[in-house]
Amino acid sequence: MSSYRKHSLEKPVPVDYLPNVTCDHLPYEIVQRSGVLAKKAARDYQLRQRPGFHQLIVCTEGEGTHIVDFEPVPLQRGSVLRIHLGQVQQFLPNQRFEATMVVWPLDSHLSSSTRPTWFPGSKIPTRWELAEPDLDRLLGWLDDLHAEQAAFDGSSVKREVLVAMLHTFLLRVESTLPANQTSSSQLPQPYIDLRMEIEARLYARPTVEFLASSIGYSSRTLDRACHFAVGKTAKQVLDERTALEVRRLLTQTDRSVASIGRDFGFDDASNFSKFVKRHLGALPSVLRQQGHI
Repeated sequence: MSSYRKHSLEKPVPVDYLPNVTCDHLPYEIVQRSGVLAKKAARDYQLRQRPGFHQLIVCTEGEGTHIVDFEPVPLQRGSVLRIHLGQVQQFLPNQRFEATMVVWPLDSHLSSSTRPTWFPGSKIPTRWELAEPDLDRLLGWLDDLHAEQAAFDGSSVKREVLVAMLHTFLLRVESTLPANQTSSSQLPQPYIDLRMEIEARLYARPTVEFLASSIGYSSRTLDRACHFAVGKTAKQVLDERTALEVRRLLTQTDRSVASIGRDFGFDDASNFSKFVKRHLGALPSVLRQQGHI
């Protein structure tokens, strides 16, 4: 998959997509969780990582827990976990489960204007449980992908074939997964527009009034939409998303607390500390220490 490495300058702080094969242009890689863990020291994988690629984890044996954006996700045979670009993950030690992992970079990703885009707060599920018949079919598709991966010769034609197979696989998986109980299509459009604008302007730390003006709504309309969607005000939605990003950077990078604060418009370290404690429950230094235990 890729190696964990420390970064000190970049805001996104990704773990790069670096396939463990001889061909540089492999558009996806299928690996076993046990194989990934065996190639690195346990300490490396207990540190939080922010992958610069997409992942699908299919639990095939046993049961255990994986951490995604600081939340424990229980897994057992038949569990399917989707980890999106930019989320923070953590491998926990002594977890007795095996999983097949599909990883693919942004330039191999399947995009579509007909399906909703995932973002924090989108209410698009990221974990499913498959019964044996559906799980068997999914594992068969994974076998096909793995066989083509093994035969990849690095040519552009073969790469196009593999990209097409990956896209077909992702569409098949989507059609196999249980129907969403909460569809993002049920969310108010102003809420969706606000969340997308927050993602686009996150590091500018905009105000709700600025965001409202940018997307053509009144602040009151955004408050109503947010209250309908998640029972919160637009300001609370904005602050929670900012706090998540701050926590990602505090616990996954070596950048100074002051530098991270400045990214979000906090020129005063004291004000930044107050914001972090109010929204995340602890001072930045404490969160950082917890993130490296």
